[in-house]
Formats: sequence, structure tokens, C-alpha cells
Amino acid sequence: MAWAQETINTNILNLIVLGGDQKSTGASIELLPIAIIDIEPETLAGAGGGAGAGTEAGLPPPSSGGADLSNLWINFTHRAQNYQPARIYVSTNQPIPNGMKIEVQITQTGTGGNYPKNPNTNKIRLSQTEQVIVYDFANGYTGDGLNRGYHITYTISNSKTLPAGFEVIYRIQ
Repeated sequence: MAWAQETINTNILNLIVLGGDQKSTGASIELLPIAIIDIEPETLAGAGGGAGAGTEAGLPPPSSGGADLSNLWINFTHRAQNYQPARIYVSTNQPIPNGMKIEVQITQTGTGGNYPKNPNTNKIRLSQTEQVIVYDFANGYTGDGLNRGYHITYTISNSKTLPAGFEVIYRIQ
């Protein structure tokens, strides 16, 4: 239900109607599905040295500097159509070099928001094959920033140089 009243220009006294009229009019809105996912802190998760264009989830750290892989947080907002369950998946956009192993793990959930506290807490060995990191949920939001959402930690074994343009991809579906 929405209440509305016209704007009155009090500079022109002839336009003022005393008594006025108020009524209510019913309205309905339909919200479209939404899925937004981000890795925080922005200055470390994407472009590295500072916030700005291109500092979003999935973008690789530049060759100068790097991310603190032990203090990253998955933040998300998701609204499904008709409460259809969704999951958060993780994968890479390119093969990981032979002999190298990259694992990601959700180690805790943060404060605030309204979201499922049922993530996959097992270590996930990253590859180009999508794997579930957060199980079925209908709707939710974590809030924005550190200590919100899911704390993730990366473990890298036998580190080598990653190919140019290498990305870790998080996706809600």
C-alpha cells in the first residue's frame, strides 16, 4: 500500500486547498532475480594495489603485489525467482599448471546479513570443473566487507607461475 500527497507550492496562496483529500492506492511490484557475488577486501581480491576499476571477484592479482590469501571473504546478494534453490560454485578459467595444487576452503561464517550458514567446509581442489562451495539456499545477503559472509583461505602447494589471465571464478546459480 502506498500513501501519496501532491506537492503544494505555498508561494501561490490561491493554489492551497484547505481540507485536502487523502486516499490509499494498492500497488504491487515484481522484483527480478538478482545474483551478485564479490570477494573482499577489494584492494586485495582483484587488482591488488588499490581500489578502482577492475577490482572485482575473479580478476587476477597483478604481477606487482598480491593478495593476502588467508583473509578473503565471499560477500553475496541473491534473490531467486519463486524461491528456487541456488548454490555458489567455484572453478578456474584455465588449467592449473601440472604439479601445482590450489585449494580453497571456507573456514568460518561472518556476522550480519541473512544468509545460509551451511557452506562446504571441506578443502576444494580447484580446477576448471565447477564445484559447490555453498549448498542449496533460496535467498540471502551477507552484507559488504570483511567479516561478512564466508571467510575463505587459499592453500597453494608447489607454487609455479600461473598463466596470464588466470582467474578463480565464483558463480551463483
